[in-house]
Amino acid sequence: MQETLEDFFKALRGSDLEVSLNAQIDAARAASLVGWSQRDLLKSALGATLAKTLPDLAIFDDLFDRFFRFDSFGTGAPAGRPTPGVAQDQAQSRESGGQGDGGPGGCHGSAGQALSQLLLSGDSVALSRRMQQAARDVGLTDIWFFTQKGHYTQKIQQAMGLELLDREISDARRQALAPQRMADLEVARKRLFNEVRNFVERKLSMYGTAPTRELHDEFLQSQKLSNIDRRDFARMHEIVRKIARRLAERHARRRRREQRGLLDFRRTQRANAAYGGVLFETHWRSTRIERPKVVAICDVSGSVRQYARFLLLFLYSLDELLSDVQTLAFTNHLVDVSATFESLPVEQAVDRVLHAVGGSGTDYGQMLLDLDEQLMHRIDRRTTVLVLGDARNNRGHPRTEVMKTLHGRARRVIWLNPEPRSFWGLGDSEMKRYAPYCHIARECNSLRHLERTLDELLRSSNASA
Repeated sequence: MQETLEDFFKALRGSDLEVSLNAQIDAARAASLVGWSQRDLLKSALGATLAKTLPDLAIFDDLFDRFFRFDSFGTGAPAGRPTPGVAQDQAQSRESGGQGDGGPGGCHGSAGQALSQLLLSGDSVALSRRMQQAARDVGLTDIWFFTQKGHYTQKIQQAMGLELLDREISDARRQALAPQRMADLEVARKRLFNEVRNFVERKLSMYGTAPTRELHDEFLQSQKLSNIDRRDFARMHEIVRKIARRLAERHARRRRREQRGLLDFRRTQRANAAYGGVLFETHWRSTRIERPKVVAICDVSGSVRQYARFLLLFLYSLDELLSDVQTLAFTNHLVDVSATFESLPVEQAVDRVLHAVGGSGTDYGQMLLDLDEQLMHRIDRRTTVLVLGDARNNRGHPRTEVMKTLHGRARRVIWLNPEPRSFWGLGDSEMKRYAPYCHIARECNSLRHLERTLDELLRSSNASA
């Protein structure tokens, strides 16, 4: 039973549900209290200890039904009966002396013969039990990728006694005295292969979901944002939210530590004079923490709109740490789109902005003139200006004097350019003229680049507050 429970924990982790050691201990205790005979009762007990949130409960319910479902070789367990995996273990303990082979771990000399007998007799319970044990012997819980299906299918068949079954088929073919038996054995062998392959595929869907998704997520985070397929947008949005939560937790901890400040020793001594100097009450020097004021200016023309999408998703997913974000978008004239993000969910707001403001004919000079007229008077030493764009100005006037003024007024000017540095200044790129008036100017074209930039923004804001 313990092995079955440990396999279930591993399947939960493989399906993206984190199971702590304490939760595993509680689940084992709950299972021992309610027993394994009633499926619904066992499911409720394990769910109460392993699923902490509603999304976790949905994953748990789905996985429990799939993990404790064993209909290979025609077996099945109706609702209210013992769970299939448990039923197999109980049957194994009851029948350990009744079968001549004793399962895959029994007498190897008769394992092939016993397998042929089981297949021809249609003993689905014994076949299912043997397949379960063979899967455990070959370590099927370590399956991660679809390319391993063939390997584990063959290994499980071998552990069940495939070698002696093949030998028996060869003997029947050579003798030519029992053509019907040979035909029955060949049909049974094909059935064995199909059942084992389907079993391995079901296990892969349980144990391999999280590792496969993690590998895909790693790939998406390192890809250029302009190369991301639309079909991956939903997953990219989830990755952005996950990274934003990680950044928020990291910097919230740092902020809580800094907000407490240092021990105020004099106030502490005075407050504890009545206690003979024993430090019952402590007083700390308070530290004023100011959230960064961010002005985000995004080029949403066709060449860089994909980058703008994910930068805006990042910024508005960090609402706990960036309470004052003003967002402006442009292709030529600068448009304040902050109200759109206040009235709509962030994903819908991004789509609305890209559709309404996006276009062609980028004019960075006009954008800077609009910035000087509309916003320059509000930029001060608390303001971080974040510009996302390729600085390709279609041969227009660059208006570098506005960038010089902006650099002098703002706390920091950060320019994120999706193009490689080797492209800066080539053709109609004005990046080399703008870069001297930026505190940070860097190539930024993937989620990893965006995460690093925002991490630095939050860290420096905390450090200087």
